[in-house]
Amino acid sequence: MICKKMFSRFVILTFMCGLSFYSWAEDSEDAVYDFKIDVGYHYANDDESISKVGEYNILDHTSSGPDMDISGKVLKNDLFVDFSSRYYHDSDFNGRIKGDYKRIIEEDFSYSSFEHFLDHDNMSNLCGKTGAVVVNHEDFNAGKDYIIRRSEEKSDTTINLPFSPGTDIHFSYRRQRREGLRQAMTMSHCGTCHVTSNSREINEETEDYKAGFSKKFSIFTLAYDYFHREFTEHGAPPTNTYDDPTHPGGSGDIFDDRIQYGDDTLVYDLVPSMKKNMHTAKLNALLPANTNFFASYVFSNTENKDADLETDTTTATIKVTNQFFPGWRLSGHFKYQDIDNDDVFVDVTEPVSTEGLNSGYTWYLHNPTLDYNSFDPDYIRESALSRKVTTLGFDARYQVLKKTSLIFGYERETVDRKYYAVTEDGDTESTTDTYKLSMTTRPCRGVKLRLGYQRADTDNPFNLVNGACESDFITDSGGAFNGTQYWERQNERIGDLSNQPTLAQEISGDMTWSAFRNFSVTANYRFIDKENDETDVSDWQSQSHIPSISITYVPLPKIDFNVSYIFDRTKTETLANIPVFDG
Repeated sequence: MICKKMFSRFVILTFMCGLSFYSWAEDSEDAVYDFKIDVGYHYANDDESISKVGEYNILDHTSSGPDMDISGKVLKNDLFVDFSSRYYHDSDFNGRIKGDYKRIIEEDFSYSSFEHFLDHDNMSNLCGKTGAVVVNHEDFNAGKDYIIRRSEEKSDTTINLPFSPGTDIHFSYRRQRREGLRQAMTMSHCGTCHVTSNSREINEETEDYKAGFSKKFSIFTLAYDYFHREFTEHGAPPTNTYDDPTHPGGSGDIFDDRIQYGDDTLVYDLVPSMKKNMHTAKLNALLPANTNFFASYVFSNTENKDADLETDTTTATIKVTNQFFPGWRLSGHFKYQDIDNDDVFVDVTEPVSTEGLNSGYTWYLHNPTLDYNSFDPDYIRESALSRKVTTLGFDARYQVLKKTSLIFGYERETVDRKYYAVTEDGDTESTTDTYKLSMTTRPCRGVKLRLGYQRADTDNPFNLVNGACESDFITDSGGAFNGTQYWERQNERIGDLSNQPTLAQEISGDMTWSAFRNFSVTANYRFIDKENDETDVSDWQSQSHIPSISITYVPLPKIDFNVSYIFDRTKTETLANIPVFDG
């Protein structure tokens, strides 16, 4: 019923707007106008998981109903207006209107709204067993539909200054809202053997403001933009109840000094409010000898307003393209990026034990009569995001024959992390050299071929140092207090883990056959081979075979048929380290 009312209002509004535009256009003999209205009816159905087959489609509840598309253009004297809108469902519609006056003032406004269907994990895979111990789970909102409704409004305004040719100033505004529910899981009760799920309210608002200018001189163009973003989550975070940390054997609260939180209802899945400011400067120049020069500088600051943490990013880019030599197209590029993320002092909760041999002490500053190793749990989290990335490369295209071209390319990327080491020796730098070679040709009429090869060699790729496999060491079974501690076993791991390759190769080829003016077939094949033989406990390898075919047939100017098929077979071999803490 609501859907019919909304559709009726949409039709009436469309008719009134169309009539107004038509009357306005008819007032002038010089007016040029064009209107189009499409009315239809749709039906959709689904089986089992909506989020898998219709993640962004209206398949829930009222899955059928009328729909409408309208569009129009009006040119009257010095004013031009172009508008379009689409209605599919009460929560799935959009509209856009843009226009200009003498090309001096240009405006573009749009609004869209749709629903995003999310998955709901029933957590059945958590019901595993190790011996007689069971991993438990509890879904407090079982069967709940998780849907996010997204709406967005955008406005772009450009003013071309008539008294300064080649100069424009522009402003833009964007506001996005996301409302609904999603699933939020966390550990509960006393540890990882019990997982709970609650509904997390989503009420996000993002506002973007942008202002800038550009000026075109004789051979170069200069542009500057300032960007500001505010993000706020108004939705309340979920809460979880944690049990009182009591020894399961009935010996009292003798382990309460090892529990960071318990016997309380606490919030989780917090989403911080964010603020971002960004400055962008660009220079584009047309130089002699068919040379184009482009340079840009970007500085951005992102602030977590809840935790008072900031990230500064500086990026400089240069690209030069030259076509002076006959048959050659040469280009080179350089990019430098510096990311500086704040460090965080992590103050770990250290409760005082109330019972047992360590009564009156914390786990770290324990009873001197208890001879177990400990450490200060408070630490400074030095950000692994902080890094410097340098990229340098060139590309060359040479036309060997009239319909045959060769393309060469090389690029070196160096990532130097400020804190995170990727080797046992403490190296923080990764270097990747990429080589590219391809050929395009048209051997005969209606046939186009392309063959390509790419190779990437990486020294010290991203790596988890000592992330798996304990060494042969003697454990102390002296009990919970005087025996080997959990963290001591972690420190005895000696195996490195990585899912990044030291060598990656790709062979690709595609052929397009245009048999007739209205019929074409495109076949493509990609073979990707990746490996990492530098991890010290197990090699990592991945191979992919990806063939595809696409057929296009256009029987009439406004009717076309497209059929495509793609197959992806990927096989990965690696060592998997799965820590099990089962009660």
